[in-house]
Amino acid sequence: MPQKKKNIKTRGVTLYNKILKEFTKINNSLPEERKLSLSDRRKYIKEKIYLQFKGNAPTRVSVKDIRKEVIGVFDTIVPKEGCDVNFISPSIVANVGWFELDDFIRDVLPACIYISIDAGEFGKTKIFNTLNYNYTKNGVKKIVDNIRDFVNNDSGVDVTFTGEKRLRKGKTNDGTPENYYIEFILVVNSEPIKDINPVLFNVPKSKKKEVTSVKNAILSRVKELSNKKKRRKRARRTAIKNIGNVKKLAKRQVNAKSVDYRRKLAYKKIKEYNRAIKQIQSAYNKGNLTEDQYNRFINEINELIIQIKKEGGIID
Repeated sequence: MPQKKKNIKTRGVTLYNKILKEFTKINNSLPEERKLSLSDRRKYIKEKIYLQFKGNAPTRVSVKDIRKEVIGVFDTIVPKEGCDVNFISPSIVANVGWFELDDFIRDVLPACIYISIDAGEFGKTKIFNTLNYNYTKNGVKKIVDNIRDFVNNDSGVDVTFTGEKRLRKGKTNDGTPENYYIEFILVVNSEPIKDINPVLFNVPKSKKKEVTSVKNAILSRVKELSNKKKRRKRARRTAIKNIGNVKKLAKRQVNAKSVDYRRKLAYKKIKEYNRAIKQIQSAYNKGNLTEDQYNRFINEINELIIQIKKEGGIID
């Protein structure tokens, strides 16, 4: 690479990082309802801010000008709603299934509050903000996987989580949103693994309208999550049904006496196989199958094809 092009690329990276640094400083100084995730910050830099300074040497772009552009971006963004844990009704977080914990954190809870998970022997997380929630990095996946193994070994057990409002260490119970977090405590067969002692704070009557608005917004997301679960359930059932159809046709083909009938069944089997693959891929792309489910179904149908070929029911 010519030296000039290399220098231009290096300058671009340096300028980008300089903008991100100032953006992050301003972001960290804002209340929770106005903070942006790292991915959102990068998006705004790429689409709006960087373009204003592109081509300039980093040393010629002042911090003052960068901060002006960043503040201009924040001025166009409507603050998030529901960032005050005191506004969230205890009934919303009282009975969360272990298998839907990830979806509940991601899709129902506001993306600006502090939470933690305490599942006892199955694992615990540190207090983290849902703004930058990551299923794996925040430790939720490990807890869910451990509970899954436990439930699979004892199908009669009932496992859920209940949310309890707590005060962050060193903070005062004065209503400041950043002072509180929700701890999700494991409940096994209706017995929580530790005492439930939520922090009490009476929200002022002047905030009643905001409380109602937050409640309605969260209930709307709960409803959407319920619909999402139904779509996922249908997707799983359809995948199982389609794979079952391939199995039935394969069995009929192997047992068929007529050559013409065997060919006819082979043609139908190819159609069912393609339909099954297409449905599995489509459901996964739409988010109606998890990656684990997708891999399991694909492996199952591929292993089925191998078995069919061994038994003489060629599919290709």
